[in-house]
Amino acid sequence: MQDDCEAVSQTDGMSGPLPTSVDDLAEPTVELVSEWLRRADDVRTAHEVRTAEQLRGVIEDEAGLAFAMKFVDRVIRPEDHAVAAHQLVQLVNGRDLPGFLSAADRVLLRAGARLAPRLPGVVMPLAVRRMRQIVGHLVVDAEPAAMAKHFGARRQEGFTLNVNLLGEAVLGDAEADRRLEAANDLLGQPDVDYVSVKVSAVVSQLNPWAFDDSVRRVIDRLRPLYETAAASSPPTFINLDMEEYHDLELTMTVFMALLDEPELHHVDAGIVLQAYLPDSFPALQELVGWANARHARSIDGKQGGEVKIRLVKGANLAMERVEAVMHGWELAPYRSKAETDANYKRCLDWVMTPERLNGVSMGVASHNLFDVAWAHLLSTERQVEPRIEFEMLEGMAPGIARTVRDDGGGLLLYTPVVAPTDFDVAISYLFRRLEENASDENFIRHLFSLTPGDAAFEAEALKFRAALASRNEVGTGPQRSQNQGSVLPTDSVPNLDGPFQNEPDTDPALPANRRWAVDVVSRRFDGPSAPMTIDVGAVDAAVAAVGTAQSAWAQRPATERRTVLHSVGSELSRRRGDLINAMVHEANKTFAQADVEVSEAIDFARWYGD
Repeated sequence: MQDDCEAVSQTDGMSGPLPTSVDDLAEPTVELVSEWLRRADDVRTAHEVRTAEQLRGVIEDEAGLAFAMKFVDRVIRPEDHAVAAHQLVQLVNGRDLPGFLSAADRVLLRAGARLAPRLPGVVMPLAVRRMRQIVGHLVVDAEPAAMAKHFGARRQEGFTLNVNLLGEAVLGDAEADRRLEAANDLLGQPDVDYVSVKVSAVVSQLNPWAFDDSVRRVIDRLRPLYETAAASSPPTFINLDMEEYHDLELTMTVFMALLDEPELHHVDAGIVLQAYLPDSFPALQELVGWANARHARSIDGKQGGEVKIRLVKGANLAMERVEAVMHGWELAPYRSKAETDANYKRCLDWVMTPERLNGVSMGVASHNLFDVAWAHLLSTERQVEPRIEFEMLEGMAPGIARTVRDDGGGLLLYTPVVAPTDFDVAISYLFRRLEENASDENFIRHLFSLTPGDAAFEAEALKFRAALASRNEVGTGPQRSQNQGSVLPTDSVPNLDGPFQNEPDTDPALPANRRWAVDVVSRRFDGPSAPMTIDVGAVDAAVAAVGTAQSAWAQRPATERRTVLHSVGSELSRRRGDLINAMVHEANKTFAQADVEVSEAIDFARWYGD
């Protein structure tokens, strides 16, 4: 992956001079968004207006948002009806219910809270059923008959569907097998022609330190899915999804290796990239180069298939922040939404040329109308409209979706489905939707009330112009630069300035660290260089010496003791590889376990020093 950014307004080796300045499309974009908003208001149904107002009530009312998230997490999630009933009582009794709830729902909640403790087995399934009804426009029932009805209605409206079987990372092989079977069943549905699959949902216990082994395991699991999809008539399209930063390299490696296999060389398939990762731009460049070369190559008389790259902003920021803080790592995504928006435009600006989109198509997945309108105008200007597909979330602003569908030559709806028995797995998806909808910096927070010319509209237009202007200025490449293999003695000098900081764990998402880990565990373990003390008298003498030294240690100034303890921590940090090597070979610990324990030992020394 390359780390530099190419300014697409200039000539490059792949596409030559581009036909127009991207910046000239800014004001036509604002005008087109105004037109879309006016037209969308005219085509919204009464039901869609009510649904939008309810969602607006949730995201604009802090108390309402808190209530909705607590209800989903505490009442819907528990499998035990008695536990869920207790949580319902705690959430409802003696409290004001939020205004986004209808009068009927408020009555039902009050009645449910009274009856739930006595009849939890009756009340709680009804509560789950009602929640499914409320979010039914966001998450579709995976029962075949229900799916067929929903998909048929959407197709009659002129939409295509990307079906995503909801589910988080699996922990065990049994669950992974069940998820893989469910994905395979989905491919067999006659009304399903486009499916999203996540690596972490069909392969259990992926070890980030065993990267090559993980790649092999994932390919072995996914290959039958791709073969089944390719054998369908017409073929079913598989999109490889991802969520967390550590999935990026693994997913890309698996995707390219799998589609380079001779049996799958001709298959069309897709992959997602998240623009909130600075790594996404060099990843896009790598994918485009590989995909076009694959498309141009023939095997057994068959031309290479095409690749679709689905570009999204990214919806896992909260988890990325938690993981970064827990391990002491730099945050992988951009620090600001403005940078993400700029990078999104840079990616589209760079890729939208006929040469780059020869064996590649792009999915422009966003509810930010300014981005969608700009991409639409840019694709027209660059004459690549057939290679661009616009995508939105199922059930989110359907009036807008229909308007974009009409102008954009169609629209693909990202459609999450979940079986009634697995509704709990939809919770994290609903949380992410609520979280991103409620964030003031996100466009979708304002979408439900946006009116051409009002203050919110002008504010969003201003953000768009700023992001467009800075698209080639934000950084690219990994935010994290940790490389344990390049630690020098000077890196371990105690830093006594500033507050206490934990020692970062080693980040397995970085290739340099994985190479270092292989070197550490491959080294021969020779044992301690100091002689072991096995004589009882010698042990007693050592213990006595420690006791004598304690009083001398206590008399040292606190600053001197702090310096010594921090030096101990720094020496442990410098010898990290040696300590891990000993723990792996002597105590049969995994590399990951040993690495964390070394960090804890370093923290312990420094904490006592402080």
